[in-house]
Amino acid sequence: METATNLLFRLPQKETHRDGIPILPGALPLVGHTLFNIGDTLTFLRNAARKAGPLFWTRGIGDRLTLVCMGEPGFELLKNRVTSSEFIREQSPDFVGDSLLSRDGVPHRNLRSAMSGPFTPRGLTSSGAAAISAEVVEACVAGLPSQGAFSLLSHTQRLALDVIFRVMGIDRSELGAWNENYREFILGALPFKMDLPFSPARRARKGRIWLDSRFSKLITAARGRPDMPGTLSALLAARDEEGKALGDEDLIQNLRLLALAGHETSASVMAWLGIVLAQRPDLWEKLREESVAAPGLPRSPEDLKRHPFAEAIFREVLRLYPPVSLTARQANEDLELYGKRVPRGTMITIPIGTYGYDPALFPEPERFDPSRWLGRRSPPSAIDIATFGGGPHFCLGYHLAWMEVVQFATAFAREMARRGLRPQLAPGTAPPKLRYLPFGQPPKKTHIEMVRA
Repeated sequence: METATNLLFRLPQKETHRDGIPILPGALPLVGHTLFNIGDTLTFLRNAARKAGPLFWTRGIGDRLTLVCMGEPGFELLKNRVTSSEFIREQSPDFVGDSLLSRDGVPHRNLRSAMSGPFTPRGLTSSGAAAISAEVVEACVAGLPSQGAFSLLSHTQRLALDVIFRVMGIDRSELGAWNENYREFILGALPFKMDLPFSPARRARKGRIWLDSRFSKLITAARGRPDMPGTLSALLAARDEEGKALGDEDLIQNLRLLALAGHETSASVMAWLGIVLAQRPDLWEKLREESVAAPGLPRSPEDLKRHPFAEAIFREVLRLYPPVSLTARQANEDLELYGKRVPRGTMITIPIGTYGYDPALFPEPERFDPSRWLGRRSPPSAIDIATFGGGPHFCLGYHLAWMEVVQFATAFAREMARRGLRPQLAPGTAPPKLRYLPFGQPPKKTHIEMVRA
């Protein structure tokens, strides 16, 4: 049977080039390539590049053209020297709003300088965030079932959101409501923006209003408790380059986004990590040996050095199963990409999820091989961890995600070793494929089970 991706390139199309750059064939009426770009996004983009080259136009809803720039020239655009992120504020006012993601230049630098401290490795330790994360991870892993098949993603989604909210100082008793409303808010990432009853846009806006109201109350309470552990109190004490504190509106806009980015991405990586280990007993045994030999879960940068194999698995899972497939920029001036002139104002998609599959960067890219991260004399390069973005908009929560996933891998291996168990895919469960809707997660129907080691 012919796949949708192959059929895409056989559908008729009128205009074939714009500004000397090929337009990807096969766009559907009204929705363009949007439907093909949802789901198996990385395969779509890689196949498109094989057909059209590293620079090509895609059509969106309403026949709007967006340029896709593959490879290192695309990654260079993330440095925002000749591009801007401010268009996001207009395109997604309810979902992204006036946050770090949609600011550039001095406004972005001031906001980021005020927010970055608590999210550095030292900041995570001194604020108590790393210790809080370890406590939540251990409790969640201890609650995983010993018998029967279950969806690991369901557990890691709850775990990751609990970590973020506990780090912010939210009481355990309220976590259920926060989880429920965040699941609604995330619908705002979908490309369909029609505001109709029960539509994703309407549900997302309702969730955002609930979250913003609770964030406002949380900030007010935290201002009265300067000794409260976690990142929120650290953010309240932070100052930007001009010595100014963060206002409530800045805090709300960015806390909402940090919680979104911080839990969806981590939940996905943790779930994929468990699924990979369920298919690779050899990797499980190496992780088990390292984890049992350690005195406990890492809670500081020094502790992380005792877990090189857990970190290597984290990085390899992130490379092959990136939770974010792409990002975008707008050209501030006329550019030249791959020898072609790109006009000022052009919307450019940078497919950050595809860099992990580049054979020039990672030999035999389809092979899952944690050893490629071991024994390195230097830390991963910027493009090695491109799924966290690049340039001034590199993900603020990178170090928290790194700490949290290594904690999860270690706790998972230690707990199951204590029970004399190991994971495997549940009978009848086929190896899952990476799909984006809107984040890259394994299907919830992908179940694992614990068996005797």
